[in-house]
Amino acid sequence: MAVRSLKTQEDIRRALAHVYRELEADRVDPGKARVLIYCALSLSQVLGEHDLEKRVEALETSSQLRRTA
Repeated sequence: MAVRSLKTQEDIRRALAHVYRELEADRVDPGKARVLIYCALSLSQVLGEHDLEKRVEALETSSQLRRTA
C-alpha cells in the first residue's frame, strides 16, 4: 500500500475505503488493516476537533468585533 497524505476528512475517507477494499480482497493482513483503520479514525477525530476549534475561534472573534463596533 502506498503512503497517503491524510490532511482532510476526504483523504481519510478514501484511505479507509482503500483499506476496506484491500482487506475484502485478501490483499492486506487483517492485523495491519486494523492498525491502519485505528490510526485513520484517530486522525479523523483530531482533524474534526481542530476544525471545530478554528470555527469557534472565528465565531468568538466575529462576536468580539461586533461588540466593539
